[in-house]
Amino acid sequence: MAKFNTTKLPVHIAELKFALDNVPAYVYIKNELGHYVYANKLTLDLFACSAQELQYKTDTDFFPRPDAKKLAKIDKRVLSGERTREEVELTFPGGHTFIFWEVKTPIFCDSEPNKVIGILGIATDITERKYHEQQLLYAASTDPLTELLNRRYFYIRLSLALEMSKRDQSYGAVIFIDLNKFKKLNDQYGHNTGDAYLVEIANRMKAAVREKDCLARIGGDEFIVLLEGLGRDEQTAKRNAHRVADKLQTAIEIKFIYQDINYKGSASVGVTMFLGTQETADEIVAQADQHMYMIKHTLTD
Repeated sequence: MAKFNTTKLPVHIAELKFALDNVPAYVYIKNELGHYVYANKLTLDLFACSAQELQYKTDTDFFPRPDAKKLAKIDKRVLSGERTREEVELTFPGGHTFIFWEVKTPIFCDSEPNKVIGILGIATDITERKYHEQQLLYAASTDPLTELLNRRYFYIRLSLALEMSKRDQSYGAVIFIDLNKFKKLNDQYGHNTGDAYLVEIANRMKAAVREKDCLARIGGDEFIVLLEGLGRDEQTAKRNAHRVADKLQTAIEIKFIYQDINYKGSASVGVTMFLGTQETADEIVAQADQHMYMIKHTLTD
């Protein structure tokens, strides 16, 4: 077995080691057994150990078992001769989680060019960047008042759901919800009360649907729900969709108690089914909206 020796280095190798210690990236070498045989200063600081303490330790010494297994799978690909580039999320002692962009490349034996004898890894910490990306995505996709998905991203989700329905031949549904007499509540008690009511209604509806269902606020007092994976039987899918619509209405009709206000609201709800349709997301939402208005006019006539 070829061995790495980093304790007795030629001058030019020692200079390279010094240079690597000043690189703003995590650089390390593992042998073919997955044992660490070299790490630059930044990596040693991350692992909280010395170069001597690092020798022949493995990922199981530094990471939880699931993370170590994840890294071992990547290493296996590299030891087969593949160069990998991927985002890796790892948890360190104390529960701190970091996200790295990691490049791993095989190290080949000088005397046997086709034999892989180790792994060279270079990783950069992208945790902060990913956090800011997530914050920007959240701000772009979320209604700031209710923290539900906003109109733009609901349409993206619906477009993807239509494609999935077409592929799987599984029914889905869109439920359009309009709060009745919300303007009257807003005018009588003020916008702060109106905002508090919208937040309360959003939370109630969120509790009434499945975690995988998509609930969005698409207007001042308009909400919409996307249900996917309702199955291939039309009648069963319809029953399930209308059962969710009934749950949403029931949740909305619970009295809203805020400061000295005791208000009982209601909603008009329209349901549209879809299955592998050629219609667009706009057309599906328009149908649900139309069904809702038909019901609303019936109630007000």
